[in-house]
Amino acid sequence: MTTNKEKGYLWLFKDKANFTTLPTDETFEGYMKAVLICANGDGKLTPEERDWAVGHSAAFGASDSLLDKLLSYKADEDIEQVISMTPASSASRRFLVYDAIRACSADGQYSDRERATVIRMAAKLGLSEELVRQIEEVCLEEARLREKRLSLVYPEGAPL
Repeated sequence: MTTNKEKGYLWLFKDKANFTTLPTDETFEGYMKAVLICANGDGKLTPEERDWAVGHSAAFGASDSLLDKLLSYKADEDIEQVISMTPASSASRRFLVYDAIRACSADGQYSDRERATVIRMAAKLGLSEELVRQIEEVCLEEARLREKRLSLVYPEGAPL
C-alpha cells in the first residue's frame, strides 16, 4: 500500500520526469553522487550546491540514511566510475545532466571546470556537447521564467 508521502513523491517524479515508480535508494545514491561530483568539478563544492542536492533528494523521498551520506560525501570520485556503477543513471542520463547543471548553478555560478565535468559525464553517457548546451539553455530559460513567475504572483516579495 502506498503511503501519503509516497504519493507525494510519486506526484513530484511524475510532474518532473513522467516517472510512475520511485527509484531505489541505490539508484538515487549513484545519481545524486554524480550530481555532486559535477558540482565539485571546480574543486569547490559550495554549501549552496550541496544544499540543492540534499534538498532535492529529500523533496523526492530519499531515505534519511542516503541524505546523511550526501551531507558528508566528498564528491571526489571519478565521475566515469560512479556512472558505470549506476546503470539506472544511464536511463535518465539527460535528466542527470539537467540536474547536475542545476546543482552546479545553485551558488549563482556555473564554472568552466564544472561544465567540463558535466560534459565528461555526458560523453560517458553517450550524449554530445551540443545536447549539453541545449540542456544548459533550458536551465537558464527556466530560471528566467521562475523569476518572472515569482515577480508576477508576488510583486512585493514572498509573503513568508
